[in-house]
Amino acid sequence: MNKPTKIQVAIFCEPCIICGSRPVIAQAKGKFIVRCGANADHYQTPPGLVDIANWNKHNHRDPDITPSTRYLKHG
Repeated sequence: MNKPTKIQVAIFCEPCIICGSRPVIAQAKGKFIVRCGANADHYQTPPGLVDIANWNKHNHRDPDITPSTRYLKHG
């Protein structure tokens, strides 16, 4: 499994919180990771089983916060 595998469209996955691309499944040392499809340096799940729930948890955007103000410090 040299190339990452696309996740079926029927499976809900949050887009990458950094670039907005759909995640893919890749293999690392015999285990699977869910990572950004555009850039492997963006968030990826720990090696193990395919953990889309972990990906969704870490890439969920708060609808009340716009991307331009997400990382501003308050106070």
